[in-house]
Amino acid sequence: MAMLRSPLLLFIVFSIGDAGDTCQYGWTNFGSRCNKFIFFQETWITVERNRIALHANLASVHSEQENDFLLGLLPSSTTQCWLGNQDAVEEGQWLWSDGTPYDYSNWCSGEPNNLNVENCGELNWAVRKQSSDHCWNDESCSNSMGYVCAKDL
Repeated sequence: MAMLRSPLLLFIVFSIGDAGDTCQYGWTNFGSRCNKFIFFQETWITVERNRIALHANLASVHSEQENDFLLGLLPSSTTQCWLGNQDAVEEGQWLWSDGTPYDYSNWCSGEPNNLNVENCGELNWAVRKQSSDHCWNDESCSNSMGYVCAKDL
């Protein structure tokens, strides 16, 4: 009987040891970050303020693969949501709210255009233009929509 317990005990010990390398339930891993789409609709600044308290930020995007991954988290191909980019500090100078380098973008044609003061980034905007591009738009930060948030593993 003792022989049967030893392999099981080793399995449990090794499984617990890996727990820090995975995302919490409901979060999905991409690279070194855990990501989650939240249906609840809030303004950009409300989302960001509340996520910081939880050691998370609105999601930043650093490659086409990551952009496609985030689109895959959305419940449908017509869902739009906040990203963590903004140019509220200086018009045209886009930054990620998590402080990572702004090294990738996927703006729709003609965007960002700052129409009626739009300083926050929106993922999956192409649905409005009947395009399959699923690109980004700049949007008024005071609008409410769902969002994708991310935190380190």
